[in-house]
Amino acid sequence: MVWIRVFGGVGAETDDGQPIDVGSGRTQALLGALAMSPGSPVPVTRLIELVWGDAPPRTAAKTLQWHVARLRKGLGHAAIRRVGAAYRLDVPPDAVDVARFRRHLREGDVGAALAEWTGIPLAGVDAPGLAATVDGLAEQWLGAVEDDLESSVDSDPHASIAALTELVGRHPLREGLWALLMTALARTGRRGDALAAYRQARHHLIEQLGIEPGPRLRELESLILREDERLREPDAPASAPGGQEGNLPRRLSPLIGRDDALRTIDDVIAGATVITLVGPGGIGKTRLALAAGRRVAADRGWRAWFVELAEINSSSDVPRAVAGTLGVAQRPGRSLTESVVTALGSRPALLIVDNCEHVLDGAARLVQAVALGCASVRVLVTSRERLDVDGEQVLVVGPLDPAAGAELFHVRALAADRSYERDAYRDDVAELCRRLDGVPLAIELAAARVRSHHPAELLARVHDHFRATGIRRTGAPRHRSLHAAIQWSYDLLTSPEQALLQCLSVFNGPFHLDAVAAVADDPARGLDEVDGVLSALVDRSMVTVEPGPFGSRFRLLEPMRQFAAVHLREQGRMDLVGERHARWCLREVTRVGELLTGPAEIEGVARLRELWPNLRAAVAWAGSAGDPRLAGALVRPVATELALRGQQEIGDWAERILDMVPPDEQDVRAFWLLWAAERYTQNGNPAGYDDLVNRGGQPDRPLSGYARAYAGGDGQALSRWLPAAVADLRRQGEPYVAAFLELNSAGTLLGIGHFGQVDRTVSAMADRYRSGGPPTLRHWALQTLAYSASFQGRPHHAERYFDEAATVDVPEGSLSANKAVQAQTAFRRGHRRRAFRILRTYIDELITTDNVIAASVVCIEFINMMAVLDHHDEAARMLAYLETRNDFGAMAARTLVVPAAGKVSSSPYGSRPPTSEHQISDRQALTYMGDVLDRLAADGLVSASPEAEKTVPESAGTTSILGE
Repeated sequence: MVWIRVFGGVGAETDDGQPIDVGSGRTQALLGALAMSPGSPVPVTRLIELVWGDAPPRTAAKTLQWHVARLRKGLGHAAIRRVGAAYRLDVPPDAVDVARFRRHLREGDVGAALAEWTGIPLAGVDAPGLAATVDGLAEQWLGAVEDDLESSVDSDPHASIAALTELVGRHPLREGLWALLMTALARTGRRGDALAAYRQARHHLIEQLGIEPGPRLRELESLILREDERLREPDAPASAPGGQEGNLPRRLSPLIGRDDALRTIDDVIAGATVITLVGPGGIGKTRLALAAGRRVAADRGWRAWFVELAEINSSSDVPRAVAGTLGVAQRPGRSLTESVVTALGSRPALLIVDNCEHVLDGAARLVQAVALGCASVRVLVTSRERLDVDGEQVLVVGPLDPAAGAELFHVRALAADRSYERDAYRDDVAELCRRLDGVPLAIELAAARVRSHHPAELLARVHDHFRATGIRRTGAPRHRSLHAAIQWSYDLLTSPEQALLQCLSVFNGPFHLDAVAAVADDPARGLDEVDGVLSALVDRSMVTVEPGPFGSRFRLLEPMRQFAAVHLREQGRMDLVGERHARWCLREVTRVGELLTGPAEIEGVARLRELWPNLRAAVAWAGSAGDPRLAGALVRPVATELALRGQQEIGDWAERILDMVPPDEQDVRAFWLLWAAERYTQNGNPAGYDDLVNRGGQPDRPLSGYARAYAGGDGQALSRWLPAAVADLRRQGEPYVAAFLELNSAGTLLGIGHFGQVDRTVSAMADRYRSGGPPTLRHWALQTLAYSASFQGRPHHAERYFDEAATVDVPEGSLSANKAVQAQTAFRRGHRRRAFRILRTYIDELITTDNVIAASVVCIEFINMMAVLDHHDEAARMLAYLETRNDFGAMAARTLVVPAAGKVSSSPYGSRPPTSEHQISDRQALTYMGDVLDRLAADGLVSASPEAEKTVPESAGTTSILGE
């Protein structure tokens, strides 16, 4: 690992202590800038500001890239990563001395923090933009020194006098140091020197600041003069400005879902001078800040003041608003800001400054003055963008998690209507809060409407958040409705920022910087220009940033997206930007499709999952625009995901495309009928496919003939249509789909005994997919060969294929019979409870994904298990289902459950021939087997004799879902 040093100069070394060459000058400044926030992306624009200050060179962006390359040469390429328009020092925080220093301060371990300090940060490095950060660290260090010396004064006052004498000489205006020196001198019997120290402190304060010493020093002087015994106790408490104890409003309702955030604020307050809570309107920043203030007042004994800036209109009014709240009058010869700083002094306090976004400059100036002039005062700010002052620690306030959102709704609904019953609406409320994106104001406003609308009715209207949430009569005007809260922020944006925000409303999910450039009003603009406007929207909390599997990504909270979409629609630009979005999505899905067909399938599935909400929106736009070619192009690259991972929505898209495609485009219609057939087959609904064909007709193409045979489970017809359908797909430039079709048909062909054909074709596929992927098709091919061997009475070959299939790392969500195989293995080894649990989980997955056709897979294992346990009635019922389900099921009944079937037929329960009462659907079969397994698990397992255990053959497995 690489270790980064910032204190005493910038440097790095390896684990064994060998120094690393990190360049010189600006390169060291860049490393120092990144090291101040390891693991967090720092925008390029911010890095340029930190490294060069207010006078960057014209080629700063390119020069910065050179310095990054120089650092990577020494630290390793992976140590600094590009994340959108930002760079990130990709090392653990504890690999950087500054981060360790700050962590120790947060944890209250002053000794450990001081041990990290080996000199002034960035010593010898010219980094103008980092000067404020260096000053802030020095202030933190000095505060830690004071804390450490306070303990020393208590335990060994003699030893602390020399260090304190040196420190007051270097920092003559710090009253806390003078107080410690006076106390140490008094406790060692040097009363005269202690009083002389007080006179020196008073002289410096009057000479340089024109103020008298504060209450702490004055009280200490009095104690020394009286030789008061209280000198042995902690220092006397400070008084507050204007004689107040603070002004935090009484809490009217509990804070819900913010416990972690409160703990974080409490930790950060220990080490940071300015903490800014940023987030969009209605996210709950003010309520969180007030709760943090109450905790600080209760736990630390600090005074806490709350200053509301929402009602002022000018930055110049900020000092007056703060002074008015604190009860501070302007002193002669000083500005109002200086008077506030003087009144606060160095006494412990928390100043909460609320709603700074519309007066940022004035708020920043005042907060900076307080931070620099009042060592023991912490400032907690709420704003929709950061103040950008020295020593500022920014904490992003995000939406509530689903559980907290639902709890907030229930609490507010009960307050609005005492007859509200939370259990009656639990599911509707959970979905409503999810659709409101966890925004507290939106949830509270919606909950207030339960007097006139049940949660189910609100949910039906949630497509329009502003109608669903309504208004409230009390509170600040900007918080009386969700629309007003967002409008407040929107009005503060520049015209370019408003225009880009409107364009971003076409994204229905997360997006990256390249996507922003694709939908912007001027697509020819470079990424740097677009990134500048986007960064401003992020800074103003209009766009959120979140971690993703492929780096940081952007997103609009749903209320914000709907608000921006209204403005986009009002300006008549919805179709223009919608088309840009669809074209961008087409490029992305084409790239994803290439990944899905090769060895990088796992990455392709992850990228498709991230793209899916936007793909859905793009397909919908193409449909509304009546463009079947664009809609088809968007879905074609991922059509096989319907079969591979049960993406049922693709079946819906296929039918929508069919509705748009002209009757004379026979090849196109046949292609989409294939995927409609796949969806109806998975759902176990062949009649649904017949209805579709009857409505729209069946093209005279081999592919549509294959689709009808596949949906109907007609193995003989399928075997006749398959060669021509495969050839047709290859002719149309779809070789991957053609190969997929051959593999997907294998299960049905096994059902009619075409073992040789399946073995030849699928063996070749397994060999090809071993080297070239994709992994899921390799997995399917191996399982198909395993079931073919099982049907042919070759158990050892089957086991070998099953074992190899189980080792293939397939993407998450891939449809597979692995769980059925695992259940069979567990049961055979005597782990019956585990076997039942695995099989029950598999049943739940099939029902949830609507892949009910795979009931036959479960049925084989279920029959074998029930026969061993002498539950003959249950086994007989499922045997009748298996025998009559289709060719595949009948083949399985003849080969894989023979011993079990023999036991059932010799019992009174199995002597009845199959009748219509046994003809149950796939979904009914799954539900029945799940209920039986639940009952057996609840009642306790029935033991079977060793002889009965042996009736399950070692080869008894389960069929692949392929072709089912």
